[in-house]
Amino acid sequence: MKIKERRQRIIDLVNDWESLSVVFLAKKFDVSEMTIYRDLNVLENDGFLKKTSGGAISINDFLVHSESSFSKRLKNHNREKKAITKRAVEYINDGESIIIDGGTTSFALVKEINKTDLKELTVLTNNIIVQLELMKNSNIEVITIGGVAKYSSYSTVGPIAENALRDMQVEKVFITAKGISSEGDIFDPQLNEGKIKSLFIERARKKILLVDSNKFGIFGFYKFANISDFDVMIVDSKIQKEYLESLEKLNINLVITDVNGGEYK
Repeated sequence: MKIKERRQRIIDLVNDWESLSVVFLAKKFDVSEMTIYRDLNVLENDGFLKKTSGGAISINDFLVHSESSFSKRLKNHNREKKAITKRAVEYINDGESIIIDGGTTSFALVKEINKTDLKELTVLTNNIIVQLELMKNSNIEVITIGGVAKYSSYSTVGPIAENALRDMQVEKVFITAKGISSEGDIFDPQLNEGKIKSLFIERARKKILLVDSNKFGIFGFYKFANISDFDVMIVDSKIQKEYLESLEKLNINLVITDVNGGEYK
């Protein structure tokens, strides 16, 4: 991996996870801790993150730029997201009720849904940006899930959101993740975000996981599921061989999409 590519991946990871250690980054990229310290020095000087004694944290987006971290993540790995979501939309049928969680891949999914002629869909979501996008489509009934709105993700979480789901049941759920281990554990850095995802999974008959290849080997604070909880997993063709071999040993319908399109528009 080239230096420029590694540093961009560090930026992406810090923005996703808000805080990462030098030890983790060194293992992730198979380089020395001194190399990571040099990377962090450069990235801090360029204004992309803030160094700490043992790693780096994301910079408060409001202080340095008008865009939220969600908005910034929309620009990352667009080809992978488009490939995954173009395939995911094939699993949706007229008249179904579905759940779509919060996340930039979820936003890419609803963009793809709006390009289809699907009719009489009912979509539950806790993401404000996803809600606004779906409301452009008169063939979709949008059910919003209330709760505490988070600036970093534009999603609603907490007891109000959790209680709203207790009596609901849908045909399918589409779940995204911030990190996946080689054992198939799925993580989110935020407890409340992870708890909502767990409830989403419980409320659906068919469970579909959407994850781009850069999320593999990333661990987090809260494990909200395992790959074995899902019926289908859709991932892009850039997935590393070691993770692909691990997935093929698990009892899941693995769908690999070819990354050959342009950037997401």
